[in-house]
Amino acid sequence: MILGIGTDLCDVRRVERARSRFPVHFDKKILTSQEREEMSTRADKNAYTAKRFAAKEAIYKAFNFSDQNKLVWQDAEILNKGRKGAPVAYLHGNCLTKFNEQLAVGQTGVIHLSITDEYPYVIAYVIIEKISNC
Repeated sequence: MILGIGTDLCDVRRVERARSRFPVHFDKKILTSQEREEMSTRADKNAYTAKRFAAKEAIYKAFNFSDQNKLVWQDAEILNKGRKGAPVAYLHGNCLTKFNEQLAVGQTGVIHLSITDEYPYVIAYVIIEKISNC
């Protein structure tokens, strides 16, 4: 059963401007420590950050079943399986709590995430689903 669908479009140039104005603060606000560590190995740090920004926005939009005002940037983490692998979403804090509240005994939650880019734009698409394990 689909719990929510979300999408977001982000302009990489907007992230470039924010990162140039607030180089440390912006990254720490948007990215988790593991995301910042992964970003340090990437050539295009602005595109990497824009992809995470769009993915987190899409996840929070898909949380239409809860109060999105209580969700913060650090509650969702987007990492890649390997250097060029598919993006995987991990939830933490209030976001994870709200997600788990939607699951009954015997159900598992899944976040399907797709991110694509064509400079200067990045698009993220999310489907949040719950699956019965019976």
